[in-house]
Amino acid sequence: MAPDPSRIAVVTGAAGGIGRATTLRLLACGWSVAGVDRVRIADIPPEFRDGFLSIECDLTDPAVPAEIIARTVRHFGSVGLLVNNAGISGAKPVAETDDANLARIMDINFTVPFRMSREALKVMQAGASIVHVSSVVNFRATPSTSAYTASKAALAGLTRQMAAEYGPRGIRCNAVAPGLVETELTAEKLRTDPKFQRIWIEGTPWPRLGRPEDIAAAIVFLASTDAEFINGHTLVIDGGWSIGASAA
Repeated sequence: MAPDPSRIAVVTGAAGGIGRATTLRLLACGWSVAGVDRVRIADIPPEFRDGFLSIECDLTDPAVPAEIIARTVRHFGSVGLLVNNAGISGAKPVAETDDANLARIMDINFTVPFRMSREALKVMQAGASIVHVSSVVNFRATPSTSAYTASKAALAGLTRQMAAEYGPRGIRCNAVAPGLVETELTAEKLRTDPKFQRIWIEGTPWPRLGRPEDIAAAIVFLASTDAEFINGHTLVIDGGWSIGASAA
C-alpha cells in the first residue's frame, strides 16, 4: 500500500537527540520518514524499516536540499511534513566571534532550514506543515551565545513569515523552542561546567531537564490534525526556564 501523502516527513539531523526521537515517534504514529544526517541512519527498529529512508548528505551544500526533497518524492511519493531540526551551537560572545564561526552557525541554523523549506514548499499540498526547531534563547538571553541566538531568532522570524505567506494555501509553519535537553551534545557541560549547571539546572523550575522525547512529542502534535488551527506559533518547551529563576 502506498504511503498516505499527508503523512510523509523529512527530518533533518535525524541520527541523534531530538531528530532521532522525532523520527521514531513519527514512525510509531504511522508516518513514513526520510531521515537526513551526515551519517547513515541504520539502527531503525525492524518494524519501522519499510517506512524509513536514510539520506546521508552534507546539508550545507546548496544543491543538497533539492536533492533530498526529490529523493523523498521518488521514494514515498510526496512530502507532507518538514522538520528542520539540524543545528549546531559553538557560539561565543560577539567580540570573540570571527567571521568563520558566524558564517558556519548562521549557515547550518538558518540558511539550511530556509533552503529546505524553499524546496519542500514546491511540492507540498494543502494539509502539509513545516516545523522549525528554534530555541528558548529567543525569549531569554544567556551568556556567550551571540551567533547561536541570532540564528535561532532568525528562524523564529522565518516561521512567522512562512505562516503568513503559505497559510492561505493550507500549509502551516510553526516552531518549537526547546530549553536545555539532555543529549550527547550537552552531556559534558552538564557534568563539568558549574556556570552552565547554575544557569540551566538551578534556573529551571521543574524537577528534571528536558529529554529529546519531550520535544519530539510537541513536534508530532504540531504536525497533526489536532493542531490544524495553529499557525505561526513558537511553542516553548523548557520546564519553565524562560519565566525566570526557580524559587526553590
